Amino acid sequence: MTVFLNNVQSKFSLADAGLSWILFFSIVYQKLVPIGFGLMLISLVFKRQKNTKADLISYFSKGPALWFIFYYFLLVIGLFWTENLPFAFSKLENKLAFVLMPVLLFFTVRKWSNVEWKQLLIYSLLFALVMYEILALWRFMVQSETSWQFEFLASRFSIFMHRSYFACYLVIGIVLLFENLRSTFSVFSVLLIFFFSLGVLQTESKAGILCLIFVFVFQLARVINSKNNKLLWILSSSFLILISVILTTNNPIRARFETMWSSMANSKTKNNNTVESNSARIIMWSTSLDVWNENFLCGVGTGDYDDALTEKNRQYKNLGVASERLNAHNQFLNTGVQLGLLGVVVLLMIFLSAYFNPTKSIWYTLILLVFFINFLVESFLETQAGIILFCTLLLLFYSPNEEKEVSLIV
Repeated sequence: MTVFLNNVQSKFSLADAGLSWILFFSIVYQKLVPIGFGLMLISLVFKRQKNTKADLISYFSKGPALWFIFYYFLLVIGLFWTENLPFAFSKLENKLAFVLMPVLLFFTVRKWSNVEWKQLLIYSLLFALVMYEILALWRFMVQSETSWQFEFLASRFSIFMHRSYFACYLVIGIVLLFENLRSTFSVFSVLLIFFFSLGVLQTESKAGILCLIFVFVFQLARVINSKNNKLLWILSSSFLILISVILTTNNPIRARFETMWSSMANSKTKNNNTVESNSARIIMWSTSLDVWNENFLCGVGTGDYDDALTEKNRQYKNLGVASERLNAHNQFLNTGVQLGLLGVVVLLMIFLSAYFNPTKSIWYTLILLVFFINFLVESFLETQAGIILFCTLLLLFYSPNEEKEVSLIV
């Protein structure tokens, strides 16, 4: 923490201030995020990065920047076959970061390296998690009629961010902490891994918990391969505790997974009035595939996907999800319904351009996988909670010509 604060004092531009604001409040309280974009735009007035034509070509050809802009361009083109224009324009506003962030990161003068941005992300997650724990404790003490489970678990716990998104970012924080442990052993990093893991479990996000288990298995395999006994013991113990808590005790987390398996085995995709989360997802996946198949190449348009899915569910007599106007709960299907095949291809290219970037490391690949898994079960790019950090982190970590990685001091 001391090193991080010293770096803040020694090198900090207005653009760094704006981007720091965006990262911090994207985790802590999203309504304040636009102030950060304002600061970055102001920084362009006073000083711009002196980039060469080669820098421009490299930045927009080797990383995901161009594909983010192309995705936004498709949303604009989708206005031409959209009937619900007010909703379409709200989606364009919602995803404006796809254009703003690539431009701002390329042209603004920033002094921080990726190391500082990783540290800020970790400390932002720590701040948010501690805040949630304190608020849950305060609510439990003040409202004595409620149980601790009601205040410390599920949606009630992460009150300022949807639990699936918060769990996703906590897992990404854990990946970065493991990256640090590979080069520099730190007791504080180990404690943060345990604390962030507890936070993921408290959200009861199934996708988050599955990603957490995946990350622990991956790290355990790497440590066994490198024969690092200290880390092997820590990881083995952590993983065994995690598995035992989930699978061998009676707890709400185990109950959620049991409900999930039951729903997957028995859910109907038509004539089903349920709004239970697992069954609702299966219904929406099936309905979204049908709507996409009917509009395979171009989709239904930027602003009509919500109406199209709702109308199709009414036809199928899935009145529960129709009344809730649920989206696809899968970003690839949601994009397919909205923008058709080309939209899905561009979305996949965002991932592929990041994966094949020459500066990528195994840690960045793991973060991409965490995002990819969440895209399969959530319409991740339909809310600011997903859009801002997905766009920002990919552009920060996966753009070309970044400095070589150094140890992350936490």
